[in-house]
Amino acid sequence: MATLAVVVASPIILETIYAPDRDYSVAGDVGQAYGGASAVVGAIALLVVAASVLLQYRQHGAQRAESLGRFNEELVALAMENPKYRQCWGARVSPQDVDEDLFYYCSKLIKMWTQAWELHRIDERQAREYLKNFFDSEIPRLFWESHGDWHRRGAARSPADRFRELVNEEFLLAKKGGAPSRAYEVFPPAGAELSGPRTTIEQ
Repeated sequence: MATLAVVVASPIILETIYAPDRDYSVAGDVGQAYGGASAVVGAIALLVVAASVLLQYRQHGAQRAESLGRFNEELVALAMENPKYRQCWGARVSPQDVDEDLFYYCSKLIKMWTQAWELHRIDERQAREYLKNFFDSEIPRLFWESHGDWHRRGAARSPADRFRELVNEEFLLAKKGGAPSRAYEVFPPAGAELSGPRTTIEQ
């Protein structure tokens, strides 16, 4: 800011210092220096503008991603609250004999842990503990078997990609370790008489 103020005020300063009968060759030298300073100020201003535009672009992209995430959450919530809307998504997200709500819920759990990972709220040890317990149940295994990307793994380019790699690794370890300790349980609809869960999928 100080350099900019000096550059702007320099013509007035020159007029005050140099009278009509003075040697203007000195003023010419100062003028050349003034031109160099203007170039420096112009370059700095250009860099500031470019940095500002880049920052605004990134902020706009982050806001759009956040808005898209919220919209997706609203659609999933609507499908969970009103099962009739699920047919608009296409084929069933779960096998015919598995309640789709369970797959929607698994998706929400994975998204929650992914966001916690991106915000550095959980570390790798905690993430693996959560996922190991997650895949010790039949429904999460069925969900990731159908909707995970464990069979086409690639290089992790972002924190979210890295977390999905952890999910894939724990899923494959769970499958290698044998059957889950918790089989699929069917509960009666809300409001119906509760007689306890029953297992419907044979191992």
